[in-house]
Amino acid sequence: MKVMVLGAGGQVGRALVRYCWPAGWQVIPFDRAGLDITQAESVRATVARERPDIVINAAAYTSVDRAESDREAAWAGNHTGPANLAAACRLTGIPLIQISTDYVFDGSKPGPYLEDDLVNPLGVYGASKEAGDQAVRKALSEHVILRTAWVYSAHGHNFVKTMLRLAGERPVLRVVADQIGSPTSATDLLGPSRRSRSASLPVSQPGELIILLGRAR
Repeated sequence: MKVMVLGAGGQVGRALVRYCWPAGWQVIPFDRAGLDITQAESVRATVARERPDIVINAAAYTSVDRAESDREAAWAGNHTGPANLAAACRLTGIPLIQISTDYVFDGSKPGPYLEDDLVNPLGVYGASKEAGDQAVRKALSEHVILRTAWVYSAHGHNFVKTMLRLAGERPVLRVVADQIGSPTSATDLLGPSRRSRSASLPVSQPGELIILLGRAR
């Protein structure tokens, strides 16, 4: 089994590359310097050359606040990139796992979100991610969408690391109290990613599997 990982320099991508895959599985990592997923021809050529058994897209524009003023970059990374990958996978008959986000929801539901809840993104980040998910759906029948929330790991910037750092620096922590979420370890995403190659849970069309981790609201 040959697994191609995009976004290998990020939190989820690093965890995927470092994961203890079964014997005989080969992981081919690409960070942005290795492959810019917004460049369609480069994506097609790389997927055709590597011929993986499955592609996992952990690459994304993840700066939620900055996306509001950097719309072009956000839409390129979160919509154009996944669309390019899905098109390349369709040409070669390769399934795609798309890492998505709870920001596709508007947060108005009083309880935890489920996989089949209607989406209603409020900002540029959420809208661009949902557009990327839709592009994958339209271009490729065999795909998986993993929606997650508040991802944390030992690498990069995340809420858990920030709280741990501030707890060591200040006697009292003051944070916003109007958000509810479920911090999700990047490593916890790996189980569904690995199993989804053979999973079957049609949600809206044949070949589609949506998994929501963290049950965010």
